[in-house]
Order: sequence, then C-alpha cells, then structure tokens
Amino acid sequence: MPIWPPHQAPAGGRPTRPRRRRIARVLAIWTAELQDDTEQLQERLSGLAEQMTTGVEEMHEGIAEASDKGKPTLRRILATHEAVLDAVRQAQGAG
Repeated sequence: MPIWPPHQAPAGGRPTRPRRRRIARVLAIWTAELQDDTEQLQERLSGLAEQMTTGVEEMHEGIAEASDKGKPTLRRILATHEAVLDAVRQAQGAG
C-alpha cells in the first residue's frame, strides 16, 4: 500500500518537509489503528521499507550512470545512497 501515488513519490535527495510530514502522519495513523495488531503493523512497516529501498535503488542506478561521466558531486551522492541502502538492509535484517 503506497503512502503516495507513484507520480508523487520522492524524486531523489532528501524528502521535502511535506513528504516527511506525510510519512510521519501515516506512521502515526498506522500505529494508532494497529496498536493491538503488531503483526499487521510490522507488515506495513516492512512494505514501506521495501518501497523506500526500491526508490533509493532506482535513484542509485541513475546516479551511478551519471557519475560514470566523472562528476564528483554525483560520486558523493552515490556514496551517500550506498550508505543509506546498507543501513536499510541492516535494519530489515534486524527486524
């Protein structure tokens, strides 16, 4: 269940304040709705993490292609994305 339509998904970089607020609002709603159903909440959170990971991976691919052209800023962004992906994967493995 996406928390925003695909055409409104974050387009890279840091999420904007409205997007961060939307994520926080969705998490608060899910937590309130599912306070007695931790299994369902965990499934939703896993789905959200998967969506976010997929988005980062897609951005990562585009940045990797562009960084092949020798742009140092893109190389730094790529390194950041790799670190984010590693952290998300570690968090998913711990959950």
